Amino acid sequence: MEYNLNVKKVIVVAILLIIGTGLLLLLNGSQNTWICQNGNWVKNGKPTTSMPTKSCVATNNSIFTANSNANIQLLSPKAGDTLSSQFAIKGQARVFENQLNFRIKNSTGQALIEGTMAAKSPAAGGTFGPFEATVSSLPKGKTTIEVFDHSAKDGSEIDKVSISVTVK
Repeated sequence: MEYNLNVKKVIVVAILLIIGTGLLLLLNGSQNTWICQNGNWVKNGKPTTSMPTKSCVATNNSIFTANSNANIQLLSPKAGDTLSSQFAIKGQARVFENQLNFRIKNSTGQALIEGTMAAKSPAAGGTFGPFEATVSSLPKGKTTIEVFDHSAKDGSEIDKVSISVTVK
């Protein structure tokens, strides 16, 4: 009887280990890939595959994964635009719980404005939904706009789209 109880315990522990390992691989797998950034393939994490051979084309300096399923697409403004001190950040996203973040930085990299936005998607994280945020009272000069998500796994910034614009 005691032998059967120990065997059952070992089997339960083995099953839990297998499930845990599978979940870790599933959660970590999307971080280890190649991304297309500014027209060049860049390692994201430690990809197990070799660099993609297809051409790397990014629109508006957006970041796209190797299979072209970007989770954040910044539609406006576009890289290189000249903007007034008040403008809207618009795009579409497919992110965890439909929440994403933005940051506006000056030419020295100092954060001027940080905020959150919600993608209006019918399925949280499953399908693309539009997002929009209005920023105002920015000083004149070169400015960087960053739109990104926070990893549910470790809180790091992921799927970041970064563009440079000029505020007049």
